[in-house]
Amino acid sequence: MNRAVMRIKHELERMPPHQFIWFLAPNVTLCEQQAEYISSQVPSQIKLLTGADGVDRWTQQSLWDDVLTGVKVLVTTYQILLDALTHGFVRMESLSMMVFDEAHNCVGKHPGAKIMLSFYHKEKEKGHYVPYILGLTASPVMRSDPTSLEKIEITLDSRCRTPTHARSELLLHVKLPTLSEVFYQTSNTAELLGGYTTTVSTLGKAFANLNIFEDPYVLDLRRQDTEKSRRSLEKVLLNHKTWCFGQMKAFHAFALKVCQELGNWAADYYVSTVVTKFLKIAGEVEDSFGGMWDVTTAEKQYLANALQKVEINPAASKLPDPPLVSDKVQQLINILIRESNSFRGIIFVQERVMVSVLAYLLSIHPSTCDRFKIGMMTGTSSHSYRGRNISEFVSLDSQVDTLVEFRAGRINLVIATSVLEEGIDVPACNVVICFQKPANLKSFVQRRGRARQRDSKLILLLEETPDNKTTDWHKLEMEMRKMYEDDMRILQELMKIEESEEHDNRFFKVEKTGAILDLDNALPHLHHFCATLPAKEYVDLRPEFLCTKAAGDHLRSRVILPLSVNEQVREAESLQLWKSEKNANKDAAFQAYVGLYRGGLVNDNLLPILRHSTDVDDLKSTKVETRASIMLVSEQMSPWINIAKAWGVSQLTQATITVGTLSLQVFLPTELPFIPPFPLYWDQETELVVEVSLGQCSVQSHLVTNANDDTHIILQAAFGHRFSVASDGFVMLFGSTTGLLQQDNNGTSIMQSWQEHGNVNLIGLVRDNLDPNIRYIFRDLLSTKPPIQQVQQPYEKYQDAPDIPHVVVKRLPRRSNFLHQVIASDSPPSQKPYSVTLPFSRCIIDRLPFSYVQLGLFIPSIMHRFSVYLLASILSSTILKEVQILDISIVVTAISASSAREEGNYQRLEFLGDSILKLCASIQLIAEYPLWHEGLLSAKKDRLVANSRLSRAAVETGLDRFIITKQFTAQKWRPLYIKDLLQTRTDLKRKLSSKVLADVVEALVGAAMVNGGLPKALKCLQTFLPELQWLPLLNRQSILYLRAPDVEMPETLKPLQSLLGYQFKKPSLLIEALTHASSNSGSQSLERFEFLGDSILDNIIVTAMFAHQPELSHFQMHLLRTALVNADFLGFICMEFSLSSTTSTIVEVKSKDGNGGLGSRFEAQTEEVKTPLYKFLRHSSPQLTQLQRLTSLQHQALRPAILNIIESGTYYPWALLSRLQLHKFYSDIIESLLGALWIDSGSLFVCTEFVKKLGILPYCSRILNENVGVWHPKEELGVLADSEEVKYRVSILKAGEVVEDEDRKEGGVKGRYVCEVFVGDEMVVRYAGGVDKDEVRTSAAEKAVEILRGRTKRTSSREERKRKDMSGVRDVKASVVMDGDDVVMSHE
Repeated sequence: MNRAVMRIKHELERMPPHQFIWFLAPNVTLCEQQAEYISSQVPSQIKLLTGADGVDRWTQQSLWDDVLTGVKVLVTTYQILLDALTHGFVRMESLSMMVFDEAHNCVGKHPGAKIMLSFYHKEKEKGHYVPYILGLTASPVMRSDPTSLEKIEITLDSRCRTPTHARSELLLHVKLPTLSEVFYQTSNTAELLGGYTTTVSTLGKAFANLNIFEDPYVLDLRRQDTEKSRRSLEKVLLNHKTWCFGQMKAFHAFALKVCQELGNWAADYYVSTVVTKFLKIAGEVEDSFGGMWDVTTAEKQYLANALQKVEINPAASKLPDPPLVSDKVQQLINILIRESNSFRGIIFVQERVMVSVLAYLLSIHPSTCDRFKIGMMTGTSSHSYRGRNISEFVSLDSQVDTLVEFRAGRINLVIATSVLEEGIDVPACNVVICFQKPANLKSFVQRRGRARQRDSKLILLLEETPDNKTTDWHKLEMEMRKMYEDDMRILQELMKIEESEEHDNRFFKVEKTGAILDLDNALPHLHHFCATLPAKEYVDLRPEFLCTKAAGDHLRSRVILPLSVNEQVREAESLQLWKSEKNANKDAAFQAYVGLYRGGLVNDNLLPILRHSTDVDDLKSTKVETRASIMLVSEQMSPWINIAKAWGVSQLTQATITVGTLSLQVFLPTELPFIPPFPLYWDQETELVVEVSLGQCSVQSHLVTNANDDTHIILQAAFGHRFSVASDGFVMLFGSTTGLLQQDNNGTSIMQSWQEHGNVNLIGLVRDNLDPNIRYIFRDLLSTKPPIQQVQQPYEKYQDAPDIPHVVVKRLPRRSNFLHQVIASDSPPSQKPYSVTLPFSRCIIDRLPFSYVQLGLFIPSIMHRFSVYLLASILSSTILKEVQILDISIVVTAISASSAREEGNYQRLEFLGDSILKLCASIQLIAEYPLWHEGLLSAKKDRLVANSRLSRAAVETGLDRFIITKQFTAQKWRPLYIKDLLQTRTDLKRKLSSKVLADVVEALVGAAMVNGGLPKALKCLQTFLPELQWLPLLNRQSILYLRAPDVEMPETLKPLQSLLGYQFKKPSLLIEALTHASSNSGSQSLERFEFLGDSILDNIIVTAMFAHQPELSHFQMHLLRTALVNADFLGFICMEFSLSSTTSTIVEVKSKDGNGGLGSRFEAQTEEVKTPLYKFLRHSSPQLTQLQRLTSLQHQALRPAILNIIESGTYYPWALLSRLQLHKFYSDIIESLLGALWIDSGSLFVCTEFVKKLGILPYCSRILNENVGVWHPKEELGVLADSEEVKYRVSILKAGEVVEDEDRKEGGVKGRYVCEVFVGDEMVVRYAGGVDKDEVRTSAAEKAVEILRGRTKRTSSREERKRKDMSGVRDVKASVVMDGDDVVMSHE
């Protein structure tokens, strides 16, 4: 069936839009199975029609037109198509292909044969169009007539073909079941009825006593008394063919059959069950018969009266002791009880009645009731108007789930009619028992085919004869054994040919290394190459060899490598013809491996690249570089050294700095970069902004001399009490803009200073005569001494001091770094208005105004800010010269580590740059290496973006000298003198983390992106990673676009474009994006596009987060990206993203006619059908199909809960998504489509719109706008646990343990894993019912987080109330830290 679906997919992709495929199966059960399987494999609209749909009463063409609108594959029984053709509702020209399942039935007057002979062949004879024909059968020969196969071929206008390649391998694996015969004794039915079964006897009497003249049908004919009724009456009186007589006759015949086959008790049980059930419903309304009978009430009542005379056995439902069963049943039981515990079998019987009775018998028989779990399977018809005999009034309802239970192993014995012989998907059995002799050769062969397991058996129950003569079946066994032995002889002959056939001594040698390839080692080499391909689930990575006959008995072999290998080197043929398959395959392998070498996929040692190469110069063929976490690199460059060298050599540059209201001129022998305003924090309340204005380049010498003096005065006033300050030689000069400052800074009286200046800022520092080393800032004059209660720090003997005028002062801060805000004290502010007061007579005032002293204290901070910008400017003009980043401030951010505590750090830019690097690397590599599969591309990219490579780039380019890691403190700051700087060593080293080095490279890439987009980012990458040519992305896109083959868009994928919101110019790109590696068609599988799309999606998400306002921290972006691009979430999106279409269903509508009677009509009802994105995946794996079915069930169960959380929840559904158990191919589809969209459009905007349409970006916006928690519960639990160790103890659910958990309301997906979470020594939670170890840990962590959050909030609340009681001051910070979601920020 898998190959049939492959053919259907191929036809769907090429057939015209107005045509569809009609799939035909012999019965409804098989139709249902095949429709389900095709639907799981094919994304197009599939429709199943059966008799239950009332097809036989669709009398209008419009009904057929409505129901077939949009349908691409229609699955029905043969009769439905025959009727549709017969009545002209369907024509051959509308069919693209007809698929005949169980095609061996198409003989004689079978509907399949009539379809072909009456319609297909007649159209072909006229030269008209006819559809393709595909016949499916495992038993093309139904009879012993050898010409029967030819007749079927003629009828179906087709040729019968079986697999021929790898014939020798097939022969080795053929394991035929053992055929055995078991004989049973039979008894005369009359003898059996003599004693025990009064029930059957009375049934016979009731049938014999039926009076034809009292039959309601006869009475009705007499009442009509017409010529027609009289003719009918005459016939009925002769043949007794009325409904009532027919029912009783069939019922009695089945009773005798059951009695003979199964025994007395079984016959009693059968008759009693039927009679009881019929009499129970006979008096009810007609609808109680399920609408299955079209007979009069009188006939039903007449039959009921007859059956009331049957003496039923009230104890018939219980098996007597000893059990009264036939010898045939006893032999069957003997067979069953001898089987092992691994038994899985099918018992074939002929009649539906026999299925029910035998199943019930075995289910209560003491020898089998506890040993076997029994199911039933019979042919069914859903036709609501088909009559049903009363003889079938036994329970067959339990067969609904039989196949599902049998496949799952919950049932190990199925009793079935011939419906299980052909077509229906049944798991392999180890025992097949024919309770009754197979009807024909076809039946025998197909039943035998059900015993497919190793060492299986086929057992025939046969009636014992006087001589037990060998049956025809045994002769058939002998013939089959002879055929098998002939095949083994053929196999031995093939092996002899392989050994004797001479090679041509062909070899291929790589001169550089001397490596040699020949016909003997080519095959293992090729297998080894395929084994190094990226492993994918449900993909066979072995090379496939196809042998075909060429000239005479000679063979030619063609080898096909897995779809992940580029089509240019995927296939190869043997160079010459061979007598044996093995040697032909060796030749093909040789040619393929030479092609791989020439394509660059095999190195000079004739081994797959990346795994075995050792050339460290060739990055693509080496292992990922390893670097120690700590590296010895250059000390941070001081830009002042270059400036010191420039004094007296370079032209001076003048600038003006303004701090508050004070301005100073600055002189440097270098061109200054633009330095944006920056704040200085004097104290907790005072913030001053420094503004730098660039001035003229030509500076007069006297200004420099004055500035040197001013610099000395300012620094002496600010720092002279701590260290001596030289009078000249400063590397940076500060000069007053109002004239030369006073050289004499000796103190004066307060009154004199106040009278001279009258401005607090122009008054100098205040000193106490008793301790002149302590400096104060003047605040106010008081006419009297204030009360001691108003002074925060009163001087000694304050109470005894005279009441004279006092000066209010504040001690000069001891701080030296004014670039960082003052941390607020935890203690409440003092309510006393005066910090310090001193008697008027003890105070001396410095002559230099306080504003200049304050600016002198600011100089270390100002010079540090200048040095940072000068450092960034040097970097921009040297290493980054080609990049041309115009905004120096962003370079400053990019080179500042968080440990430096600069105005900003590189983390956000590094996060952006990391994404840009991966995006650009992926695009460059996929275009540069067209023959490389995803494994090679990923390995190459890993080497380019690895921290080890980037850290090496930083060292090689000299970037390590520019990285700022140390925090500026100014505690040990001293004035920078030219002579000292000229003697400073520049070869010093420091230890730096390799990650910091790599991060700065990525941050600079991010800075280039922010400043100039992708062109500058690419220049930056070229600077640091020159081994790759970083071409413009559109150039690379053009290469990829032109390389894609030109093909027509398959019809199956045309509707998908509307779902994607994009029309592909190159359909082959969409095809490749949806081709799984297990597929047997396509230019290449989706892995390369998935490789590209992964980086595109990452970049789209990162770009959106980076642009968000207010700005997100690096940590916040990391958490959010993890939530939005993980495989579980993308897989869920893939299952949710669906194409909506409409389909029509024909329904019967009942209504009253004009005469008041009931009538009915058929009309079309339209309903919406959704086809999820994953259904468009092109693959050829039955296992993957089964997985999709199971995953779909899990998705349906968990979907409401997940959607509810995504749409309105306050947290991210980590545990529920993990519980879905989505395999990676779901997320791969999303990423591969993004890759295809970009190659086709060349636009990241198009990709971004697709991500919006998927709902990923809208969810990102909701998370940010509504503060949705996205922290993974295991990580959050680790933070909440603080210093305590978190341990997870996983075990298996104990037998009989019941899971009682509220979460099960979210879907009912049950698991068997249990997880206990310990924080320290305390078990916080025990969670049961996980589906795997990872999911159960996540779910348990989620529960533990809820518990710890609750505890933390209660503790926080109690502490908050306590603090309010004590001080009345609310501690805002504590409540923020204790909030579970915001705890993330406190650990950033």
